[in-house]
Amino acid sequence: MYRRYTLDEVKRKIVDALQNAGTGLSGIELAAKTGLNRMTITKYLDVMHAIGLVKKKKIGTVNVWFLETGVADIEFPVNYNQVQQKLLDFALAGEEEHARRLLVNVLHSNVDQVKILTDVILPAANTVNELYSRGRIGKTERIHLSAVLGELVDLVKFNVHPAESKMNAHVICVAGTDDMVHLARSAAVAFRVLGWDSNYVGSIEQDMDPFFDIDFQRYLSRVWGNRRGLLLVCVLSSGEGPLRLLASTTRSMKGRLKGELRLAVIATPELQQAAEEGADLVVTDLPSVIDWAESQYVSIAG
Repeated sequence: MYRRYTLDEVKRKIVDALQNAGTGLSGIELAAKTGLNRMTITKYLDVMHAIGLVKKKKIGTVNVWFLETGVADIEFPVNYNQVQQKLLDFALAGEEEHARRLLVNVLHSNVDQVKILTDVILPAANTVNELYSRGRIGKTERIHLSAVLGELVDLVKFNVHPAESKMNAHVICVAGTDDMVHLARSAAVAFRVLGWDSNYVGSIEQDMDPFFDIDFQRYLSRVWGNRRGLLLVCVLSSGEGPLRLLASTTRSMKGRLKGELRLAVIATPELQQAAEEGADLVVTDLPSVIDWAESQYVSIAG
């Protein structure tokens, strides 16, 4: 009986066959080593080539296949700490393409995609900030590495396999300060993975003015004017001014929208007391917001 293979199953067979083949293998050789038929091998080699996991070299009339750098560096089941360290090593060495391929490899495996954000990319971003604060890297390098990590968040975004869409589950993630951009972007992608209708606003730090609260109210009304269910605003800030502005503006919208509006705040420990004024949840980490939001959705939807 013909068996359908998943990408993860075929990928592991191909990676195992190629990782010790320094001179590469042809499709026929791969079929023999993996026990898969030639049509299956050809189909999945094309897929793996398109997403950057393998490369090919034409030798005469034959395509010879090789692993891209970094693809065979991860053990399965995935150790997220190991992935984070290797990703950071590649980034610090200026090998951004290797970092990208490593992340693509992991994303196309049987992994918890939210953990790629919470246990890999965000800890790497924290390490970059720590290295900068200790004088181990300069300002220009920190800016560059921050941009690289932002691109990796987008890579997760465009390679996710979302869960079944949740009906009437909506979230807007907004950074009050520039240093919270990675966290806010990661939050928006994490909710998308979980099936939420998710929007990322960006950082408001450079755009605050006396009329910004009105502008933000108009934005919420335009995006959520006819939405029902759970409407979650997730504010992430290390600055008290942006935090208070976004929190008070969100609170003022309660009762003016058709859905159930909730405010969740991720703030630094120093801002916990200020954040608690009117927020439905105040925490310091993304997983706590996700767990709470999922339980709120079940409560409202059920």
